[in-house]
Amino acid sequence: MTEEFDAVMFDAGGVLWDLNPTHRELISRVLSSNGEDVDDARLISAMRKAERVTDLAFSKLHGKDETPFWNDYDRIVLEEIGSVIDLETYSRDMSKEFETHAMKVESWVPYPDAIPTLIATKSRGFVVGLVSNATELARRVLANLDMEKYFDFIVISDEVGVRKPDKRIFEIALDMAGTKANRSLFLGDRPSIDMVGAIGAGMNAILVDRNEAFPDSQYLRISSLDSLARYL
Repeated sequence: MTEEFDAVMFDAGGVLWDLNPTHRELISRVLSSNGEDVDDARLISAMRKAERVTDLAFSKLHGKDETPFWNDYDRIVLEEIGSVIDLETYSRDMSKEFETHAMKVESWVPYPDAIPTLIATKSRGFVVGLVSNATELARRVLANLDMEKYFDFIVISDEVGVRKPDKRIFEIALDMAGTKANRSLFLGDRPSIDMVGAIGAGMNAILVDRNEAFPDSQYLRISSLDSLARYL
């Protein structure tokens, strides 16, 4: 085990697991159902821009009505691909598609590098934790994926009453890990939530940028958990 860290903590969605079908695939479905087919490269580029532009707004969500946020995200995507689909129609259809899949436990699947990374990290003697802005669905996803066994502790925002980027959720995690902030590493996929929150709590942090949405980020950045070992 490295002399620098005692604990390694992970975010859930976007870091350890993803929706199946993916967000990109859902967007493609909605576009196609409205008479537009967009090649993957253009759509990926549009989604990257939408993620960058809306990142700060994403950090201010409180798990309640997220409609305004997603309307802005949808507007950016449509503008970037040059779509002529009415925003209200598109957003309504996207909401239906997302709710159809996202509320199902079986729709969430681990990234190929997730479980091997958790196993490798735990085998090296680190305290391993999960810290996520999530509802009880996250618990059910963990159970369905049989992933609970890889964690020494789990902190879910709905259970503790505080959300990232509030440093208090990280302080709860640090207390459960039994270590100090400067000896802990957090991996998350959102700069304004995960990086700001973890670093604000005094922790070390790495941005897991799987979609390459933040190439100019000021934070240490990896595109796959396969790269984590070199920092431990």
